[in-house]
Amino acid sequence: MTSRFWAGALRRVAQRRSVILGYHGIAVAPARDDLFRLLVPPAQFAMHVALLSEAGFRFVTVAELADQLVGRDPPPGLAAISFDDGLKDNYTTALPILRELGIRATVYVVVGFIGGNSPWIRPSAVGRMLEEDEIRALAAEGWEIGAHTMTHPDLSRLDYGRCVSEIVRSREALERIVGQPIRTFAYPFGRYGPAALAAARNAGFRAAVTIGSGSWSPLELTRAMISARDPLPVMMLKLTDHYEPVVNSPALRVVRWASKQLRSGIRREYEHAARPPGPSAG
Repeated sequence: MTSRFWAGALRRVAQRRSVILGYHGIAVAPARDDLFRLLVPPAQFAMHVALLSEAGFRFVTVAELADQLVGRDPPPGLAAISFDDGLKDNYTTALPILRELGIRATVYVVVGFIGGNSPWIRPSAVGRMLEEDEIRALAAEGWEIGAHTMTHPDLSRLDYGRCVSEIVRSREALERIVGQPIRTFAYPFGRYGPAALAAARNAGFRAAVTIGSGSWSPLELTRAMISARDPLPVMMLKLTDHYEPVVNSPALRVVRWASKQLRSGIRREYEHAARPPGPSAG
């Protein structure tokens, strides 16, 4: 199908609602280095942005979109692009693509990952994380810097005190780095419970984003996470909140389980092959 078809489909979406898109990295990497398919190729990302623009979406940061809520759904036609974790390519690759189009995005930074390597991408150039000076440079470009905890835990498994520690310390650390308020937050893995929700509320965030179908409640904003394995039809399902009902059908649950088992097997084989040999007997 042509880009004109997809732009037309997205135009109909823009007339009805606003959207928040979530990415991780914008880079090309072998599947063995990116088993979770977190990296979207630059050409694919640029196509997504071009289609959204052609469809008439107006680009804003997550905080700017949240400012339009005022106790209700945001007006239709807004699109916020966000990135989770804080991969270096958000600065080296995504920034130039979006700058050319006059678009600003939101980056949710895990403070403990700054200057390191993503735990989900094989150690390499594509797995490197942002440095502090790159975070400041993004903020200087008008990008929103958002909090994403200190260590990326599953907050749904933590009590209130530990949720507060992860959330508040990350906000304070990022405010020291960029010298400006951190207004929004992203739940790691999109998971949260009553304790995390209360911690985010009491931390004073304007809004928080989750993953998948949600609501426009400020601390539970719906967000479509886009991966390298999402063709345009899947992206459309995610942007219209139809994806989860489809993939949670019994037949597709079996397919997803088999795919997960296959990826786990490949990862175990890789880790075994990468492990240095033990001392020889005798």
